[in-house]
Amino acid sequence: MRTILEHMIEESRRGGTGWSAADLSALAASLVEVTADPGLTADCLSQVEALEALKAAAAAAQARVTAEYADRERARLARVRGGSRRRGREPAVGSQLGIARRESPARGEFLVGAASALVHDLPGTLAALERGVLTEERALLVVRETDDLSAEDRLRVDVELWHGPSSGCAATLGTDQLRQHVRRLVTGADPVAATRRRARARAGRHVAGRLLGDGTGRITAVVRSEHYGPVMQALTEAAAEARAAGDPRTPDQVRSDVVVRRLTGVDPVEPRRIDLRLVLGLDSLLGTADAPGLVPGSGHLPAAVCRSLLAEAFERHEVTVRRLFALPEDGQLVAMEKTSRCFDGLLAEMIRIRDAETCRTPWCDASIRHLDHVVPAREDGRTSYENGQGLCERCNHVKETPGWTSWVGFRGGGPEIGTRTSSGRCAYGKPPPMPVPGSL
Repeated sequence: MRTILEHMIEESRRGGTGWSAADLSALAASLVEVTADPGLTADCLSQVEALEALKAAAAAAQARVTAEYADRERARLARVRGGSRRRGREPAVGSQLGIARRESPARGEFLVGAASALVHDLPGTLAALERGVLTEERALLVVRETDDLSAEDRLRVDVELWHGPSSGCAATLGTDQLRQHVRRLVTGADPVAATRRRARARAGRHVAGRLLGDGTGRITAVVRSEHYGPVMQALTEAAAEARAAGDPRTPDQVRSDVVVRRLTGVDPVEPRRIDLRLVLGLDSLLGTADAPGLVPGSGHLPAAVCRSLLAEAFERHEVTVRRLFALPEDGQLVAMEKTSRCFDGLLAEMIRIRDAETCRTPWCDASIRHLDHVVPAREDGRTSYENGQGLCERCNHVKETPGWTSWVGFRGGGPEIGTRTSSGRCAYGKPPPMPVPGSL
């Protein structure tokens, strides 16, 4: 590996043009050869430390290249549109970066902005990342915490952070300590901006939720700081009362159940009727196999759990069975034809089940908001099962960017959706397979 590194570094210095994608791919491939140092145990930690510095330096290089890419792509799109730049954000730029980094489009857009901030407004933070004294996570923290400042004030904070009286401790602070330190510098640089950030944060209070796929879901509430204490105190008191009365649940379980009961009026300890969509292979249903079942939106469940859920529903006469057929090769649902231009009824339901209620764009975890034609109807795309896809609102708009195309292919024997971005980068994605090949 050292020979490869030394060769590429020497060639880079001679040409002065930096490393090509092929050079970087060769470097990544050479890291496969890394094994534990045969010397002392401490030498292993030295290797870990060096690799951590390498990761940070790679993140810095990635930021520099990303900032240059974003500038070039915005200029190119402006030329395509006749010389006019779109006001505000350019979603296609972030979406393409997301594909390159195997991240969601929303994450890609954030990383584009972060790279530009590091390169243009936070040179000290970028240099610390290059030296390996700052991780990518902490560098992005500095980006977020200075987001409300002007470019001039952002630079002032950056200089104070890395060259001011307290610069010696900046690289050794914990994540929360660094956040508080940067916030103090931001407040000193522009008290109005700090006040504006606080007002925006309080106005952005919200509740978010996500099913975790293991029989649980996470609900997160962002509330005003003065309400945080009373809420936590009430939950703690409820848990203490339940435990004092001999409740066998743990304090965390009690607090969780109290939230549900006080918000919905439903006691989570008592069973209640639920609407459950379950996809289960025929063999697993009959008990001759144990392949897991799929609950769209919740994930896969063990076959025994699925049979138990169905048994309870049958006992209450609250179950309807609908057969779905899947390809025996890879478990993909069979196509369904429809002549309307709208995806609705059973066709819409089947697409949503096939795509697991999640945007079909690779690495995007957003929920489906639109059912869309892969090949647009204006280009004679059919309103069919193969040509339908579930997309989040953002991805549905981005695919209309000049130069983007999508198609349906069948690499590897099953249907997939291919996308080519305006920069020529291609991404391919298959929907998640059904629990087992066969029929239900």
